[in-house]
Amino acid sequence: MKKNKFEFIIDSEFQSQIPALTDEEFQQLEENILSEGEVLSPLIVWGNILVDGHNRYKILQQHPEIPYSTRSISCTCETREDVLAWICKHQLGRRNLTPEQKKFLIGKQYHSEKSTRGGNHGNQYTQVANCQIDNLPSVENTTERIAKENNVSPSFVIRAEQFMKTVELMEKYCPGIQEEILSGILKLSQREATIIRGTPTEALPTVVSTWREEKLNGKPDDSEDTYENLELLSKVTENNFSTAATSKIQTPDPLSENRPFISSGRRSTELQTIREPGEKMATVDSVLEIDNTVSSTTNENRQDTVDTALAA
Repeated sequence: MKKNKFEFIIDSEFQSQIPALTDEEFQQLEENILSEGEVLSPLIVWGNILVDGHNRYKILQQHPEIPYSTRSISCTCETREDVLAWICKHQLGRRNLTPEQKKFLIGKQYHSEKSTRGGNHGNQYTQVANCQIDNLPSVENTTERIAKENNVSPSFVIRAEQFMKTVELMEKYCPGIQEEILSGILKLSQREATIIRGTPTEALPTVVSTWREEKLNGKPDDSEDTYENLELLSKVTENNFSTAATSKIQTPDPLSENRPFISSGRRSTELQTIREPGEKMATVDSVLEIDNTVSSTTNENRQDTVDTALAA
Protein backbone atom coordinates (compact mmCIF):
# COMPACT_ATOMS: atom_id res chain seq x y z
CA MET A 1 0.00 0.00 0.00
CA LYS A 2 1.10 3.53 -0.80
CA LYS A 3 0.34 6.87 0.81
CA ASN A 4 0.67 10.50 -0.19
CA LYS A 5 2.37 9.86 -3.54
CA PHE A 6 0.19 11.51 -6.11
CA GLU A 7 2.44 11.48 -9.14
CA PHE A 8 -0.02 10.39 -11.77
CA ILE A 9 -0.76 12.23 -15.01
CA ILE A 10 -4.40 12.61 -16.04
CA ASP A 11 -4.80 11.96 -19.75
CA SER A 12 -7.99 13.64 -20.98
CA GLU A 13 -8.56 11.14 -23.80
CA PHE A 14 -8.22 8.16 -21.47
CA GLN A 15 -10.47 9.77 -18.88
CA SER A 16 -13.16 10.66 -21.45
CA GLN A 17 -13.70 6.97 -22.28
CA ILE A 18 -14.86 6.25 -18.73
CA PRO A 19 -18.54 7.06 -18.04
CA ALA A 20 -18.87 9.69 -15.34
CA LEU A 21 -20.42 8.85 -11.99
CA THR A 22 -23.49 10.68 -10.81
CA ASP A 23 -23.13 12.81 -7.69
CA GLU A 24 -24.89 10.11 -5.69
CA GLU A 25 -22.60 7.37 -7.02
CA PHE A 26 -19.49 9.42 -6.27
CA GLN A 27 -20.71 10.13 -2.74
CA GLN A 28 -21.40 6.44 -2.18
CA LEU A 29 -17.93 5.52 -3.44
CA GLU A 30 -16.34 8.03 -1.08
CA GLU A 31 -18.34 6.69 1.86
CA ASN A 32 -17.29 3.13 1.03
CA ILE A 33 -13.61 4.06 0.86
CA LEU A 34 -13.74 5.97 4.13
CA SER A 35 -15.57 3.09 5.78
CA GLU A 36 -13.01 0.53 4.58
CA GLY A 37 -10.10 2.79 5.46
CA GLU A 38 -8.33 1.97 2.20
CA VAL A 39 -8.89 1.75 -1.54
CA LEU A 40 -9.52 -1.94 -2.19
CA SER A 41 -9.29 -1.85 -5.97
CA PRO A 42 -5.89 -0.82 -7.35
CA LEU A 43 -5.45 2.22 -9.55
CA ILE A 44 -4.54 1.14 -13.08
CA VAL A 45 -1.57 3.00 -14.56
CA TRP A 46 0.42 3.06 -17.79
CA GLY A 47 3.82 4.37 -16.84
CA ASN A 48 2.87 7.34 -14.69
CA ILE A 49 -0.40 7.97 -16.55
CA LEU A 50 -3.62 7.09 -14.75
CA VAL A 51 -5.73 4.73 -16.86
CA ASP A 52 -8.54 3.64 -14.56
CA GLY A 53 -9.54 4.84 -11.10
CA HIS A 54 -10.02 8.56 -11.69
CA ASN A 55 -12.82 8.83 -9.15
CA ARG A 56 -10.85 6.93 -6.51
CA TYR A 57 -7.85 9.14 -7.27
CA LYS A 58 -9.95 12.26 -6.75
CA ILE A 59 -11.10 10.93 -3.40
CA LEU A 60 -7.52 10.06 -2.42
CA GLN A 61 -6.43 13.62 -3.10
CA GLN A 62 -9.06 14.78 -0.62
CA HIS A 63 -8.04 12.10 1.91
CA PRO A 64 -4.27 11.60 1.53
CA GLU A 65 -4.09 9.44 4.67
CA ILE A 66 -5.89 6.57 2.94
CA PRO A 67 -3.60 3.86 1.52
CA TYR A 68 -3.97 2.56 -2.03
CA SER A 69 -2.23 0.26 -4.49
CA THR A 70 -1.50 0.42 -8.21
CA ARG A 71 -1.32 -2.06 -11.08
CA SER A 72 0.61 -1.32 -14.26
CA ILE A 73 -0.55 -2.41 -17.72
CA SER A 74 2.65 -1.27 -19.42
CA CYS A 75 3.60 -4.88 -20.07
CA THR A 76 0.47 -5.68 -22.07
CA CYS A 77 -0.30 -2.26 -23.54
CA GLU A 78 2.41 -1.09 -25.86
CA THR A 79 0.74 1.92 -27.48
CA ARG A 80 -1.92 4.48 -26.68
CA GLU A 81 -4.29 2.55 -28.94
CA ASP A 82 -3.68 -0.56 -26.83
CA VAL A 83 -4.54 1.40 -23.69
CA LEU A 84 -7.71 2.83 -25.23
CA ALA A 85 -8.81 -0.65 -26.31
CA TRP A 86 -8.08 -1.94 -22.78
CA ILE A 87 -10.16 0.83 -21.21
CA CYS A 88 -13.12 0.26 -23.51
CA LYS A 89 -13.10 -3.51 -23.09
CA HIS A 90 -13.07 -3.25 -19.30
CA GLN A 91 -15.69 -0.51 -19.18
CA LEU A 92 -17.99 -2.63 -21.36
CA GLY A 93 -18.09 -5.11 -18.48
CA ARG A 94 -20.07 -2.63 -16.38
CA ARG A 95 -23.78 -3.35 -15.95
CA ASN A 96 -25.02 0.23 -15.66
CA LEU A 97 -24.05 1.50 -19.12
CA THR A 98 -26.57 3.35 -21.22
CA PRO A 99 -27.08 2.07 -24.79
CA GLU A 100 -25.22 5.13 -26.04
CA GLN A 101 -22.25 4.53 -23.73
CA LYS A 102 -22.05 0.90 -24.83
CA LYS A 103 -22.20 1.86 -28.50
CA PHE A 104 -19.51 4.52 -28.04
CA LEU A 105 -17.17 2.15 -26.19
CA ILE A 106 -17.60 -0.61 -28.78
CA GLY A 107 -16.81 1.87 -31.52
CA LYS A 108 -13.76 3.19 -29.67
CA GLN A 109 -12.45 -0.30 -28.93
CA TYR A 110 -12.84 -1.31 -32.57
CA HIS A 111 -11.17 1.86 -33.83
CA SER A 112 -8.28 1.53 -31.35
CA GLU A 113 -7.63 -2.13 -32.16
CA LYS A 114 -7.68 -1.39 -35.88
CA SER A 115 -5.08 1.32 -35.34
CA THR A 116 -2.62 -1.16 -33.81
CA ARG A 117 -2.34 -3.24 -36.99
CA GLY A 118 0.27 -0.93 -38.53
CA GLY A 119 3.13 -2.50 -36.57
CA ASN A 120 5.16 -1.78 -33.47
CA HIS A 121 4.72 1.82 -32.37
CA GLY A 122 7.03 1.76 -29.39
CA ASN A 123 7.15 4.56 -26.84
CA GLN A 124 8.75 5.36 -23.54
CA TYR A 125 6.54 2.82 -21.77
CA THR A 126 7.34 -0.07 -24.09
CA GLN A 127 9.05 -2.90 -22.23
CA VAL A 128 9.34 -5.57 -24.90
CA ALA A 129 12.50 -7.04 -23.39
CA ASN A 130 10.92 -7.61 -19.99
CA CYS A 131 7.28 -8.24 -20.84
CA GLN A 132 5.33 -10.71 -22.88
CA ILE A 133 3.23 -8.66 -25.29
CA ASP A 134 -0.04 -10.34 -26.18
CA ASN A 135 -0.38 -11.07 -29.86
CA LEU A 136 -2.68 -8.57 -31.49
CA PRO A 137 -5.86 -10.07 -32.96
CA SER A 138 -5.84 -10.40 -36.72
CA VAL A 139 -7.43 -7.51 -38.55
CA GLU A 140 -9.77 -9.87 -40.34
CA ASN A 141 -11.28 -11.17 -37.09
CA THR A 142 -11.41 -7.94 -35.06
CA THR A 143 -14.95 -6.98 -36.07
CA GLU A 144 -16.43 -10.41 -35.50
CA ARG A 145 -14.58 -10.92 -32.21
CA ILE A 146 -15.74 -7.61 -30.73
CA ALA A 147 -19.27 -8.33 -31.97
CA LYS A 148 -19.30 -11.72 -30.21
CA GLU A 149 -17.84 -10.29 -27.01
CA ASN A 150 -20.65 -7.76 -26.80
CA ASN A 151 -23.48 -9.86 -28.27
CA VAL A 152 -24.04 -7.55 -31.24
CA SER A 153 -23.72 -7.92 -35.00
CA PRO A 154 -20.53 -7.07 -36.95
CA SER A 155 -22.45 -4.33 -38.76
CA PHE A 156 -23.33 -2.80 -35.37
CA VAL A 157 -19.61 -2.62 -34.56
CA ILE A 158 -19.00 -0.70 -37.79
CA ARG A 159 -21.87 1.69 -37.07
CA ALA A 160 -20.64 2.10 -33.50
CA GLU A 161 -17.29 3.35 -34.78
CA GLN A 162 -19.03 5.97 -36.93
CA PHE A 163 -21.19 6.96 -33.95
CA MET A 164 -18.09 7.32 -31.77
CA LYS A 165 -16.32 9.47 -34.36
CA THR A 166 -19.37 11.72 -34.70
CA VAL A 167 -19.72 12.19 -30.95
CA GLU A 168 -16.03 13.05 -30.58
CA LEU A 169 -16.31 15.49 -33.48
CA MET A 170 -19.31 17.18 -31.86
CA GLU A 171 -17.50 17.36 -28.51
CA LYS A 172 -14.65 19.22 -30.20
CA TYR A 173 -16.98 22.05 -31.25
CA CYS A 174 -19.41 21.89 -28.34
CA PRO A 175 -17.65 20.79 -25.12
CA GLY A 176 -19.92 18.83 -22.83
CA ILE A 177 -22.18 17.47 -25.54
CA GLN A 178 -20.51 14.04 -25.44
CA GLU A 179 -21.68 13.44 -21.88
CA GLU A 180 -25.19 14.65 -22.80
CA ILE A 181 -25.37 12.21 -25.71
CA LEU A 182 -23.85 9.24 -23.90
CA SER A 183 -26.05 9.74 -20.86
CA GLY A 184 -29.11 9.64 -23.10
CA ILE A 185 -30.17 13.24 -22.56
CA LEU A 186 -29.69 13.98 -26.26
CA LYS A 187 -30.58 11.35 -28.89
CA LEU A 188 -28.38 11.28 -32.00
CA SER A 189 -29.83 9.28 -34.87
CA GLN A 190 -27.69 7.57 -37.49
CA ARG A 191 -28.99 9.90 -40.17
CA GLU A 192 -28.23 13.01 -38.14
CA ALA A 193 -24.74 11.65 -37.49
CA THR A 194 -24.21 11.18 -41.23
CA ILE A 195 -25.17 14.79 -41.94
CA ILE A 196 -22.90 16.11 -39.19
CA ARG A 197 -19.91 14.08 -40.40
CA GLY A 198 -20.42 15.53 -43.88
CA THR A 199 -20.62 19.13 -42.66
CA PRO A 200 -17.85 21.55 -43.72
CA THR A 201 -15.52 22.31 -40.83
CA GLU A 202 -16.34 26.00 -40.73
CA ALA A 203 -20.05 25.27 -40.31
CA LEU A 204 -19.72 22.63 -37.58
CA PRO A 205 -19.92 24.98 -34.55
CA THR A 206 -23.24 26.35 -35.80
CA VAL A 207 -24.60 22.96 -36.83
CA VAL A 208 -23.74 21.22 -33.57
CA SER A 209 -24.95 24.01 -31.27
CA THR A 210 -28.21 24.37 -33.21
CA TRP A 211 -28.82 20.61 -33.11
CA ARG A 212 -28.24 20.64 -29.35
CA GLU A 213 -30.60 23.57 -28.78
CA GLU A 214 -33.38 21.93 -30.81
CA LYS A 215 -33.05 18.67 -28.89
CA LEU A 216 -33.04 20.43 -25.51
CA ASN A 217 -36.07 22.46 -26.56
CA GLY A 218 -38.09 19.32 -27.08
CA LYS A 219 -37.70 18.70 -30.81
CA PRO A 220 -38.87 15.09 -31.39
CA ASP A 221 -36.21 12.52 -32.23
CA ASP A 222 -35.80 12.02 -36.00
CA SER A 223 -37.81 15.19 -36.60
CA GLU A 224 -38.06 16.16 -40.28
CA ASP A 225 -37.56 19.80 -39.31
CA THR A 226 -34.35 18.83 -37.53
CA TYR A 227 -33.11 17.18 -40.71
CA GLU A 228 -33.99 20.29 -42.72
CA ASN A 229 -32.19 22.59 -40.31
CA LEU A 230 -29.14 20.34 -40.22
CA GLU A 231 -29.12 20.19 -44.01
CA LEU A 232 -29.36 23.97 -44.20
CA LEU A 233 -26.61 24.63 -41.68
CA SER A 234 -24.29 21.85 -42.81
CA LYS A 235 -23.98 23.36 -46.30
CA VAL A 236 -23.26 26.88 -45.10
CA THR A 237 -19.64 27.99 -45.46
CA GLU A 238 -17.90 30.91 -43.83
CA ASN A 239 -17.68 32.95 -47.04
CA ASN A 240 -21.19 32.51 -48.43
CA PHE A 241 -23.47 32.27 -45.42
CA SER A 242 -26.03 34.81 -46.64
CA THR A 243 -26.19 33.45 -50.18
CA ALA A 244 -26.39 29.79 -49.22
CA ALA A 245 -29.04 30.38 -46.58
CA THR A 246 -31.43 32.11 -49.00
CA SER A 247 -30.77 30.30 -52.29
CA LYS A 248 -33.10 27.35 -52.97
CA ILE A 249 -33.99 25.17 -55.93
CA GLN A 250 -36.69 22.61 -56.63
CA THR A 251 -35.02 19.22 -56.53
CA PRO A 252 -35.61 15.92 -54.71
CA ASP A 253 -33.34 15.03 -51.84
CA PRO A 254 -31.03 12.19 -53.00
CA LEU A 255 -30.65 10.92 -49.44
CA SER A 256 -34.39 10.75 -48.91
CA GLU A 257 -36.25 7.55 -49.76
CA ASN A 258 -38.88 6.85 -47.12
CA ARG A 259 -38.68 10.20 -45.40
CA PRO A 260 -37.39 13.50 -46.83
CA PHE A 261 -35.48 16.07 -44.88
CA ILE A 262 -38.20 18.63 -45.61
CA SER A 263 -41.72 18.43 -44.25
CA SER A 264 -44.51 17.76 -46.74
CA GLY A 265 -45.65 21.39 -46.89
CA ARG A 266 -42.26 22.46 -48.21
CA ARG A 267 -41.14 19.28 -49.92
CA SER A 268 -40.47 20.94 -53.28
CA THR A 269 -37.86 23.37 -51.96
CA GLU A 270 -34.23 22.60 -51.31
CA LEU A 271 -31.02 24.45 -50.66
CA GLN A 272 -28.83 25.27 -53.62
CA THR A 273 -25.67 24.08 -51.94
CA ILE A 274 -23.00 21.45 -52.40
CA ARG A 275 -24.33 18.05 -51.27
CA GLU A 276 -21.30 15.83 -51.90
CA PRO A 277 -19.96 15.62 -48.29
CA GLY A 278 -23.18 14.25 -46.78
CA GLU A 279 -23.83 11.95 -49.73
CA LYS A 280 -20.31 10.55 -49.57
CA MET A 281 -20.60 9.71 -45.88
CA ALA A 282 -23.97 8.05 -46.48
CA THR A 283 -22.34 5.99 -49.22
CA VAL A 284 -19.54 4.95 -46.90
CA ASP A 285 -22.02 3.92 -44.21
CA SER A 286 -23.88 1.78 -46.75
CA VAL A 287 -20.68 0.20 -48.04
CA LEU A 288 -19.53 -0.65 -44.53
CA GLU A 289 -22.82 -2.26 -43.56
CA ILE A 290 -23.07 -4.31 -46.76
CA ASP A 291 -19.42 -5.21 -46.45
CA ASN A 292 -19.90 -6.96 -43.12
CA THR A 293 -22.50 -9.33 -44.55
CA VAL A 294 -19.98 -10.86 -46.96
CA SER A 295 -17.94 -13.33 -44.94
CA SER A 296 -15.64 -14.32 -47.78
CA THR A 297 -14.27 -10.82 -48.27
CA THR A 298 -10.87 -10.21 -46.69
CA ASN A 299 -10.25 -7.23 -44.46
CA GLU A 300 -7.82 -5.73 -46.96
CA ASN A 301 -10.50 -5.78 -49.65
CA ARG A 302 -12.93 -4.24 -47.19
CA GLN A 303 -10.62 -1.31 -46.58
CA ASP A 304 -10.09 -0.87 -50.34
CA THR A 305 -13.86 -0.72 -50.78
CA VAL A 306 -14.20 2.02 -48.21
CA ASP A 307 -11.24 3.95 -49.62
CA THR A 308 -12.82 3.77 -53.07
CA ALA A 309 -16.10 5.13 -51.74
CA LEU A 310 -14.31 8.00 -50.01
CA ALA A 311 -12.39 8.85 -53.17
CA ALA A 312 -15.55 8.88 -55.31
